[in-house]
Amino acid sequence: MFAAVPRLLPLLLLPTVLSPPAALAANILAFMPMPLKSHFGGFQPMFEELARRGHNVTVVSSFPLANRRVPNYTDVDVTPEKGLPEIDVMHLMDINFVMTVTTRWFFARLLSAQMEQATLIDFLRSEDNSFDLVMIESFLQEYTVALGHKYNAPVVNLSPAMVWVSASKWTHLPSTFSYIPDCCIGVTDDMSFVDRLKNTIAGLIQMFVEDYLYIPMIKAEMSKHFAYVGWQSRPTLEQMLNNVSLTLMNAYHAVGVCRPYLPGIVEVGGMHIKEPKPLPKDLQDYIDSASNGVIYFSFGSIMNLSNLPKEKLSSILNAISRLKQKVIIKWVPDKSIKLPQNVKVGSWLPQNDILAHPNVKLFITHGGLHSIEEAVYNEKPLIGIPFFADQLTNMRLVEKVGYGKLIPYNQITEESLGNAVEEVLSNPAFKDKATLQSRVYRDQPMKPLDRAIYWIEYVIRNDGAQYLKADSIGLNTAQYFLFDVTLFSLLPTAIIAWLGYRGIVKVSSKCKAG
Repeated sequence: MFAAVPRLLPLLLLPTVLSPPAALAANILAFMPMPLKSHFGGFQPMFEELARRGHNVTVVSSFPLANRRVPNYTDVDVTPEKGLPEIDVMHLMDINFVMTVTTRWFFARLLSAQMEQATLIDFLRSEDNSFDLVMIESFLQEYTVALGHKYNAPVVNLSPAMVWVSASKWTHLPSTFSYIPDCCIGVTDDMSFVDRLKNTIAGLIQMFVEDYLYIPMIKAEMSKHFAYVGWQSRPTLEQMLNNVSLTLMNAYHAVGVCRPYLPGIVEVGGMHIKEPKPLPKDLQDYIDSASNGVIYFSFGSIMNLSNLPKEKLSSILNAISRLKQKVIIKWVPDKSIKLPQNVKVGSWLPQNDILAHPNVKLFITHGGLHSIEEAVYNEKPLIGIPFFADQLTNMRLVEKVGYGKLIPYNQITEESLGNAVEEVLSNPAFKDKATLQSRVYRDQPMKPLDRAIYWIEYVIRNDGAQYLKADSIGLNTAQYFLFDVTLFSLLPTAIIAWLGYRGIVKVSSKCKAG
């Protein structure tokens, strides 16, 4: 019996050989200082999980852990001195597709004011820290990539949504305008001619125009805020962006767009979704007692219902008052506002736990990515009223698949909202599509959080994993799009055509002379 042990030993060791080696405990910096809660919330569970797995994680953010501590997780609280700003997005409602690009540049300048926060300045100037890996959010703050140089560490980029053209060009990710939409101009991957024209113009602005209008501003911010010891040897901004090891996207094709990605760009959308917890007793009783079901209504962390024009708000509340369902709204209304009897409000609500309740029949949303992910995960149909950024595209994708209905803001009336609720709740196709979409979304080889951790530790284990990037990074625009080869190929044709033309002219002249 024991004689067989040597022969079995390789088989017994096989799982150990095939399993990836564990990454040694690393010092990791997560640098997300901007006060954008929806951006930070998509990645915060990853920071916490890295700490639980033994890594030392320093998180620079405006959203420190509240009322709890996690071992190996160190907060650097850079909340603005005047508190988190309340943003009125109503002025963004009527901008055209070109302004969706240029407004981002303006927003980047506003965001850069956060770099003047005292604690943040002290952290950036300190030479006491050492990190093995740096994670940044490059969205409208590309200058943060300089931290990779400061700490001589690989950089992981955290993208709050599907990679847009501005980022695609420095990752050299294919971003074909014919079927890959800019997520902020309100088109899907199924584009008409006009949509493709808009998408192309927006893409070309990001590919070329921003190099002369936007990137110089970002470089100026980098020089201003990242003047650390040894910064003089720093590569150019473009070179550092090209050197990013990995991009983790808060996106997933089952609730977005299917498009080509390079190995170093990984979808991890849905990391924030956890198994539902028991609801607070008041919410549990309220939902359980709803004989006709419950509608959940939330416009997310930025949009405040109180900022709506009075006539729009009245239309929404009047439509809600006529419903037989109970309605839960994330909102703190002014005391002068009389709420319908079927409404319960709250300043903070456990959205995912509410959506998981079987008696919740519909989610009315602004179309934010996290809200759509949670709705899909919990098989809830949607009504979307988008306002800005990627919300319109998100809701058009929802409507395209068939598990929700889009109502443009300027078409919101008491009648249109009431009719939409009636249609979605009475037509079983919406719920059926939501159930199917949930099954597709959940059917993944590994959980998004585990996928993110694997690739982060992969970069640590493999010293930055530079081979995840395409060699096309070394090509300029003319080489990448084969303009030089095309010109070279056309040149002989042009020469032959010219010689042929000259020959015809010469023969024709002789004939006339004869």
